[in-house]
Amino acid sequence: MDDLIRSLTALHTSLIDARSGYQEGLKDAHGQGLTPLFTELIAQHDQDAEAIAAQLQRLGAPPGEGGSYMGMLDRAVMKLTSLVINLDDKILPNLIDGEQTVLAHYDQAIAASSPSNAEYPVLTAQRAALVQRIDAMTARAGQAS
Repeated sequence: MDDLIRSLTALHTSLIDARSGYQEGLKDAHGQGLTPLFTELIAQHDQDAEAIAAQLQRLGAPPGEGGSYMGMLDRAVMKLTSLVINLDDKILPNLIDGEQTVLAHYDQAIAASSPSNAEYPVLTAQRAALVQRIDAMTARAGQAS
């Protein structure tokens, strides 16, 4: 059970970090470039983080509200990037890499769970939606290059 709580906590933190990074990108995009994608990703990660927080609470582990040090660093990188280049399709590979990190946290949480656990269908459904999002971003990046 401790392994499951640790992996769900890490996943929750990763989702919060990703959401915060996209919120920074949304501010810095000024309604241009990847604004629609940032908006969609913020909504998806927010919804997913809330569902994972509910699973943590069900297990008696209060979810943290803040992100990690790496999330703070990612937000700073997003801010600096926006000062140098437009936040458009050129940065998609970086966003895809970040989403792959979130995906790895899903894989760890799923491995720590089992199909009979209440969080398992939540995790697998969220992971499947993220894979679709990554595939769409990868296709878009391929068209942009």
